[in-house]
Parts: sequence; structure tokens; C-alpha cells
Amino acid sequence: MSPADAKVNATIRTVTGSFLAGAAAMVMLGLVAPIAVKGGLSIRDAWAATSLHNGPAVEPIDVAQVRAQLAEAERTMEAARQSSQASMDRLDRLSGR
Repeated sequence: MSPADAKVNATIRTVTGSFLAGAAAMVMLGLVAPIAVKGGLSIRDAWAATSLHNGPAVEPIDVAQVRAQLAEAERTMEAARQSSQASMDRLDRLSGR
């Protein structure tokens, strides 16, 4: 390796190292510094946020409403089945089934 090649390699290493150091500094200033200034993700703040809601975690299910939705879905599916049955029969005839 000639001295010129060694100088070019050293320059490339210096530029790359400088770029990586700058990128790391930007990440520290942009992401870590705001969290550190605000005190991080403190347990106290998280606990305070969850203690404001005193209701049940899961709302009770209205069984009658669910059954009505299922019945409506069944009626809709049956109507779609009836409207497409002629086309399905034709496809079966054409395919040799």
C-alpha cells in the first residue's frame, strides 16, 4: 500500500468517524435530552394517568343487541346467497360439476 493510499484511507476513516459522531450527537439531543429534561417516564405520572379512570375496564355486553346483529347478518347473507344462486348454478354447469 502506497503512502497516498494510506492517507486516503485515513481521510475516509476520519470523515466517517466525524459523521457517526455527529449523527450520535443529534440522536442524543433529539431523543434522549427531552426525556431526561422531563424526568423520563416516571412511574408516578403513569400511575396518576391510570387512576383517573374509575369505570370498568371492559363494558358489559348487551346480549340482545349482539343477537340482533347476528340475526341481521344472517338475513343479509341469505339474501346475498339467494341473489347469486343462479350465477353459481350457471358456473357449476359451465365447469362441468
